[in-house]
Amino acid sequence: MAVPEWGVPILARSIPRDLNPAFGEGEDAMGLYPLTPLATTADLSGGLERLCGLGLISVVLVPDPLAGPPRERLSEAFGFVQPFKAHLTIDPARGRYSPSRHHAERIRRGHRRCRIDVGPLPLWLEDWKRLYRGLVTRRSVSGVAAFPDASFEVMGKEPALVAFAASVGDRIVGMTLWFACDGVIYNHLTAVDTDGYANGASFALYDTAIQHFEGQGVVNLGGGAGIGSGEGGLFAFKSGFANGEVMTSLCGAVLDPARYAALSAGVETEFFPAYRA
Repeated sequence: MAVPEWGVPILARSIPRDLNPAFGEGEDAMGLYPLTPLATTADLSGGLERLCGLGLISVVLVPDPLAGPPRERLSEAFGFVQPFKAHLTIDPARGRYSPSRHHAERIRRGHRRCRIDVGPLPLWLEDWKRLYRGLVTRRSVSGVAAFPDASFEVMGKEPALVAFAASVGDRIVGMTLWFACDGVIYNHLTAVDTDGYANGASFALYDTAIQHFEGQGVVNLGGGAGIGSGEGGLFAFKSGFANGEVMTSLCGAVLDPARYAALSAGVETEFFPAYRA
């Protein structure tokens, strides 16, 4: 549903009846995944009032840390704000792109073994679907991150999205999707198969994408697979390209205190909303 005060839509979702059989039906809301791009001039309180008037119980979202309202304004509007996940960045203000020595060697090997092509996603849409389905299976990806094929068909129509494809011989073994918007470059999704990993495709893909967008702003490489900072192989991989780090915030607001309390009764957790812990 649209939230004009914020300049973005949000997603309404049904609350499972089994969370509280006596409660009855209800809905809460969540921001877009993985980041909610709130407008810089967003009327945060006005947006919350709109959602409250729609009968929603709560809303939770992760604002874009490199665009939109500053953390101080978020803290004033939302009752629940806490650090969520560190995102690695390449910030021109901190120096030119300079991968670590470890990564530089693997980048060279990746370029020797792989051919990297750049173009719109529809050129390689079926290969991308195959690669992403493989990633979902291999990593047991579930929930909102397990994008269906139909979402990529829609995504492919977005002219700002740029696809990078790595091939060994005549076979595509890895791809990564990026886009630039309002001075920020976003590393959106990457998927590589077994042959891609063996030939350093991930390193060559990231290096090509980063250089493709040089001069267009700060690069947000995203975070690791978990919550927090500095953990996991994905975070370590991205660290080798980065020269900075920014922490995202999880922001939540209770829109209907009585129904929220009824759903969360007896739940002890730092998760928001508590009844979904």
